[in-house]
Amino acid sequence: MSHLHLITTGRDSKEVLEQTLPQLALSVDRIHLREPTWSVRELVSCIDTLLDQGVRADQLVVHDRLDAALVTGTTVQLTRRSLSVERVRAQFPTISIGQSVHSLTEAMVAEQAGADYVMYGHIFETDSKPGVAPRGLDALQQVVDWTSIPVIAIGGIKPENLSDVLTTGCSGVAVLSGILGQIHPAEAAGRFRAVIGR
Repeated sequence: MSHLHLITTGRDSKEVLEQTLPQLALSVDRIHLREPTWSVRELVSCIDTLLDQGVRADQLVVHDRLDAALVTGTTVQLTRRSLSVERVRAQFPTISIGQSVHSLTEAMVAEQAGADYVMYGHIFETDSKPGVAPRGLDALQQVVDWTSIPVIAIGGIKPENLSDVLTTGCSGVAVLSGILGQIHPAEAAGRFRAVIGR
């Protein structure tokens, strides 16, 4: 079964996310907190609140902030601005590590360094990457074929093109505004889940 990853957009308040995400946790497999403007204290406070409301620690992923992931027992998603996979894996051998990648070479390097999965994109045109050409399904297929760890596709993915993405054999997809940017996020998540469940 393919996994559905939800990534926060950086546009919602901590209070809104604490209200919205526990409900969405029923429909999505992973919730990524990508909030670069928050302090680590705010991030950990939000995670603690989500855990208190029944969201599982293994559902939560923290972007970039290794310190927040370590103290809450969640996954860390490393990016170009983060510490390297090698450094994190060497110091903390049991933590779950994802790595954001933008090429086949980066994906292969991340796998060799000890990443548990990679997030690859952007697959389709997206408002969050204006003027940047999408990498497309053929490039995604290459990453899937040439790596042995799970590959999560991201970028412009909608319920209408989700089936095409999943035919590459990727392990799942990540969505931002396609869920949290909708008037009814839970219904939007349900539309993605319905396609994945076919």
